[in-house]
Amino acid sequence: MNIRKHWKNFLLTTTALFWASCDDSTSTEAQCLYGTPPEYQSSNSNVTPSSSNETPASSSSETAKPESSSSELFNPPVYGDEPVFEESSSSFDPNSMPSDTLYGVSVTEKTCFPMDSSVSYFPNDFSADNAKFWKEEQAKHDAVDKIDSIKQTLAETPMCLENLRMELDRFVALYGAPTVIMNAVESCSDGTTRPSEEYAQFLKMKEEWEANLPALEEELKKVYEDKLKELEARINKCLSEAADDKQ
Repeated sequence: MNIRKHWKNFLLTTTALFWASCDDSTSTEAQCLYGTPPEYQSSNSNVTPSSSNETPASSSSETAKPESSSSELFNPPVYGDEPVFEESSSSFDPNSMPSDTLYGVSVTEKTCFPMDSSVSYFPNDFSADNAKFWKEEQAKHDAVDKIDSIKQTLAETPMCLENLRMELDRFVALYGAPTVIMNAVESCSDGTTRPSEEYAQFLKMKEEWEANLPALEEELKKVYEDKLKELEARINKCLSEAADDKQ
Protein backbone atom coordinates (compact mmCIF):
# COMPACT_ATOMS: atom_id res chain seq x y z
CA MET A 1 0.00 0.00 0.00
CA ASN A 2 2.77 2.40 0.85
CA ILE A 3 4.53 1.51 -2.40
CA ARG A 4 1.42 2.28 -4.42
CA LYS A 5 1.03 5.62 -2.60
CA HIS A 6 4.68 6.40 -3.22
CA TRP A 7 4.43 5.75 -6.96
CA LYS A 8 1.19 7.72 -7.14
CA ASN A 9 2.91 10.75 -5.60
CA PHE A 10 5.87 10.31 -7.94
CA LEU A 11 3.63 10.23 -11.02
CA LEU A 12 1.69 13.30 -9.87
CA THR A 13 4.94 15.20 -9.28
CA THR A 14 6.29 14.20 -12.67
CA THR A 15 3.06 15.23 -14.41
CA ALA A 16 3.04 18.61 -12.65
CA LEU A 17 6.63 19.31 -13.68
CA PHE A 18 5.81 18.33 -17.24
CA TRP A 19 2.87 20.69 -17.48
CA ALA A 20 4.87 23.46 -15.81
CA SER A 21 7.58 23.19 -18.45
CA CYS A 22 4.95 23.25 -21.19
CA ASP A 23 3.41 26.41 -19.74
CA ASP A 24 6.83 28.15 -19.75
CA SER A 25 7.59 27.21 -23.34
CA THR A 26 4.10 28.26 -24.38
CA SER A 27 4.47 31.65 -22.77
CA THR A 28 7.89 32.13 -24.35
CA GLU A 29 6.59 31.15 -27.74
CA ALA A 30 3.61 33.45 -27.32
CA GLN A 31 5.93 36.36 -26.80
CA CYS A 32 7.61 35.58 -30.12
CA LEU A 33 4.29 35.55 -31.95
CA TYR A 34 3.53 39.21 -31.34
CA GLY A 35 5.82 42.21 -31.98
CA THR A 36 9.59 42.31 -31.87
CA PRO A 37 11.30 39.79 -29.55
CA PRO A 38 12.74 41.28 -26.36
CA GLU A 39 16.32 40.70 -27.50
CA TYR A 40 15.66 42.92 -30.58
CA GLN A 41 13.87 45.77 -28.79
CA SER A 42 15.69 49.00 -27.89
CA SER A 43 14.51 52.28 -26.43
CA ASN A 44 16.47 54.41 -28.94
CA SER A 45 15.16 52.55 -32.03
CA ASN A 46 18.69 51.19 -32.81
CA VAL A 47 18.60 47.52 -33.79
CA THR A 48 20.99 45.22 -31.93
CA PRO A 49 21.33 41.92 -33.78
CA SER A 50 20.85 38.78 -31.71
CA SER A 51 23.49 36.13 -31.46
CA SER A 52 20.89 33.56 -32.46
CA ASN A 53 20.67 32.56 -36.11
CA GLU A 54 16.96 31.78 -35.84
CA THR A 55 14.48 34.19 -37.37
CA PRO A 56 11.68 35.10 -34.92
CA ALA A 57 8.31 33.81 -35.94
CA SER A 58 5.62 36.30 -36.93
CA SER A 59 1.87 36.06 -37.15
CA SER A 60 0.29 36.53 -40.58
CA SER A 61 -2.96 37.79 -39.05
CA GLU A 62 -1.62 40.26 -36.51
CA THR A 63 1.83 41.88 -36.54
CA ALA A 64 2.78 44.93 -34.49
CA LYS A 65 4.11 47.73 -36.68
CA PRO A 66 7.36 49.22 -35.41
CA GLU A 67 7.51 52.92 -34.77
CA SER A 68 9.23 54.85 -37.57
CA SER A 69 10.87 58.27 -37.49
CA SER A 70 10.60 60.89 -40.25
CA SER A 71 14.11 60.08 -41.53
CA GLU A 72 13.41 56.35 -42.04
CA LEU A 73 12.21 55.26 -45.49
CA PHE A 74 11.60 51.59 -44.54
CA ASN A 75 11.73 49.30 -41.53
CA PRO A 76 15.30 48.67 -40.36
CA PRO A 77 16.67 45.19 -41.04
CA VAL A 78 16.86 42.69 -38.20
CA TYR A 79 20.41 41.62 -39.00
CA GLY A 80 23.42 43.86 -39.65
CA ASP A 81 23.92 47.58 -39.03
CA GLU A 82 21.02 49.95 -39.34
CA PRO A 83 21.36 52.14 -42.47
CA VAL A 84 21.97 55.84 -41.89
CA PHE A 85 20.20 58.37 -44.12
CA GLU A 86 21.70 61.86 -44.47
CA GLU A 87 19.62 64.81 -45.60
CA SER A 88 20.79 66.33 -48.87
CA SER A 89 21.84 69.98 -48.86
CA SER A 90 20.05 70.58 -52.16
CA SER A 91 16.45 69.80 -53.02
CA PHE A 92 14.89 69.03 -56.39
CA ASP A 93 12.89 71.89 -57.87
CA PRO A 94 10.61 70.77 -60.73
CA ASN A 95 10.23 74.41 -61.82
CA SER A 96 13.95 74.50 -62.68
CA MET A 97 13.52 71.87 -65.40
CA PRO A 98 12.95 73.01 -69.02
CA SER A 99 9.35 73.06 -70.18
CA ASP A 100 9.99 70.25 -72.67
CA THR A 101 11.42 67.86 -70.09
CA LEU A 102 9.82 65.78 -67.35
CA TYR A 103 12.11 64.59 -64.53
CA GLY A 104 15.14 64.99 -66.80
CA VAL A 105 13.64 63.04 -69.72
CA SER A 106 12.90 64.88 -72.94
CA VAL A 107 9.21 64.80 -73.75
CA THR A 108 9.33 66.50 -77.14
CA GLU A 109 12.27 67.06 -79.49
CA LYS A 110 12.50 70.24 -81.54
CA THR A 111 12.65 69.55 -85.26
CA CYS A 112 13.13 72.05 -88.09
CA PHE A 113 12.40 71.78 -91.81
CA PRO A 114 13.59 73.96 -94.77
CA MET A 115 11.11 76.51 -96.07
CA ASP A 116 10.71 77.53 -99.70
CA SER A 117 12.73 80.74 -99.42
CA SER A 118 15.87 82.17 -101.00
CA VAL A 119 18.28 85.03 -100.32
CA SER A 120 20.71 86.51 -102.85
CA TYR A 121 23.65 88.85 -102.32
CA PHE A 122 26.74 90.09 -104.14
CA PRO A 123 29.95 88.91 -102.49
CA ASN A 124 31.78 92.00 -103.81
CA ASP A 125 29.53 94.14 -101.63
CA PHE A 126 31.45 92.73 -98.67
CA SER A 127 34.95 93.00 -100.15
CA ALA A 128 37.31 95.78 -99.04
CA ASP A 129 39.35 95.47 -102.25
CA ASN A 130 36.23 95.86 -104.36
CA ALA A 131 35.18 98.91 -102.33
CA LYS A 132 38.59 100.53 -102.96
CA PHE A 133 38.28 99.80 -106.68
CA TRP A 134 34.95 101.62 -106.89
CA LYS A 135 36.35 104.61 -105.01
CA GLU A 136 39.05 104.90 -107.64
CA GLU A 137 36.41 104.64 -110.36
CA GLN A 138 34.49 107.42 -108.68
CA ALA A 139 37.61 109.60 -108.75
CA LYS A 140 38.02 108.88 -112.50
CA HIS A 141 34.40 109.84 -113.15
CA ASP A 142 34.87 113.13 -111.32
CA ALA A 143 38.09 113.77 -113.30
CA VAL A 144 36.15 113.32 -116.59
CA ASP A 145 33.60 115.89 -115.42
CA LYS A 146 36.46 118.29 -114.69
CA ILE A 147 37.97 117.77 -118.17
CA ASP A 148 34.61 118.48 -119.80
CA SER A 149 34.33 121.66 -117.77
CA ILE A 150 37.81 122.81 -118.85
CA LYS A 151 37.15 122.05 -122.53
CA GLN A 152 34.36 124.61 -122.55
CA THR A 153 36.89 127.36 -121.71
CA LEU A 154 39.38 126.39 -124.43
CA ALA A 155 39.27 127.39 -128.06
CA GLU A 156 41.08 124.20 -128.98
CA THR A 157 41.27 121.02 -126.85
CA PRO A 158 44.79 119.61 -126.55
CA MET A 159 45.18 116.05 -127.82
CA CYS A 160 46.65 114.84 -124.54
CA LEU A 161 43.51 116.00 -122.76
CA GLU A 162 41.27 114.17 -125.21
CA ASN A 163 43.31 110.99 -124.78
CA LEU A 164 43.15 111.27 -120.99
CA ARG A 165 39.40 111.71 -121.10
CA MET A 166 38.96 108.58 -123.25
CA GLU A 167 41.18 106.63 -120.88
CA LEU A 168 39.23 107.67 -117.82
CA ASP A 169 35.83 107.19 -119.42
CA ARG A 170 36.20 103.44 -119.84
CA PHE A 171 33.85 101.42 -117.67
CA VAL A 172 35.21 98.25 -116.07
CA ALA A 173 32.67 95.78 -114.61
CA LEU A 174 33.98 93.95 -111.59
CA TYR A 175 30.70 93.11 -109.93
CA GLY A 176 30.12 89.49 -110.95
CA ALA A 177 27.08 87.29 -110.48
CA PRO A 178 25.11 87.19 -107.22
CA THR A 179 25.25 84.31 -104.77
CA VAL A 180 21.87 82.67 -104.08
CA ILE A 181 21.12 80.85 -100.80
CA MET A 182 18.28 78.39 -101.33
CA ASN A 183 15.98 77.40 -98.40
CA ALA A 184 17.56 80.14 -96.31
CA VAL A 185 14.93 79.90 -93.55
CA GLU A 186 13.79 76.83 -91.59
CA SER A 187 10.46 76.33 -89.81
CA CYS A 188 10.58 74.52 -86.45
CA SER A 189 8.04 72.37 -84.63
CA ASP A 190 7.77 74.84 -81.74
CA GLY A 191 6.39 77.54 -84.06
CA THR A 192 9.66 79.47 -84.46
CA THR A 193 11.88 80.02 -87.50
CA ARG A 194 15.64 80.07 -87.82
CA PRO A 195 18.21 80.67 -90.58
CA SER A 196 19.81 77.72 -92.29
CA GLU A 197 23.49 77.02 -91.63
CA GLU A 198 24.59 78.72 -94.87
CA TYR A 199 22.38 81.75 -94.28
CA ALA A 200 23.55 81.99 -90.66
CA GLN A 201 27.17 82.16 -91.89
CA PHE A 202 26.24 84.99 -94.27
CA LEU A 203 24.49 86.91 -91.46
CA LYS A 204 27.57 86.55 -89.27
CA MET A 205 29.84 87.81 -92.09
CA LYS A 206 27.50 90.74 -92.71
CA GLU A 207 27.49 91.66 -89.02
CA GLU A 208 31.30 91.67 -88.91
CA TRP A 209 31.41 93.75 -92.11
CA GLU A 210 29.08 96.40 -90.70
CA ALA A 211 31.06 96.52 -87.46
CA ASN A 212 34.31 97.26 -89.38
CA LEU A 213 32.68 99.59 -91.89
CA PRO A 214 33.42 102.93 -90.08
CA ALA A 215 37.17 102.25 -90.14
CA LEU A 216 36.98 101.11 -93.78
CA GLU A 217 35.13 104.24 -94.86
CA GLU A 218 37.99 106.39 -93.56
CA GLU A 219 40.39 104.36 -95.67
CA LEU A 220 38.14 104.58 -98.73
CA LYS A 221 37.98 108.35 -98.40
CA LYS A 222 41.79 108.54 -98.59
CA VAL A 223 41.80 106.21 -101.63
CA TYR A 224 39.42 108.53 -103.47
CA GLU A 225 41.32 111.70 -102.58
CA ASP A 226 44.69 110.26 -103.59
CA LYS A 227 43.36 109.04 -106.95
CA LEU A 228 41.64 112.32 -107.77
CA LYS A 229 44.78 114.24 -106.86
CA GLU A 230 46.80 112.03 -109.22
CA LEU A 231 44.37 112.66 -112.12
CA GLU A 232 44.25 116.41 -111.52
CA ALA A 233 48.04 116.46 -111.72
CA ARG A 234 47.88 114.75 -115.15
CA ILE A 235 45.26 117.26 -116.36
CA ASN A 236 47.35 120.22 -115.26
CA LYS A 237 50.48 118.75 -116.89
CA CYS A 238 48.62 118.28 -120.19
CA LEU A 239 47.37 121.88 -120.17
CA SER A 240 50.85 123.18 -119.29
CA GLU A 241 52.49 121.27 -122.15
CA ALA A 242 49.81 122.47 -124.59
CA ALA A 243 50.44 126.09 -123.57
CA ASP A 244 54.20 125.66 -124.06
CA ASP A 245 53.67 124.24 -127.57
CA LYS A 246 51.69 127.31 -128.58
CA GLN A 247 54.49 129.57 -127.56
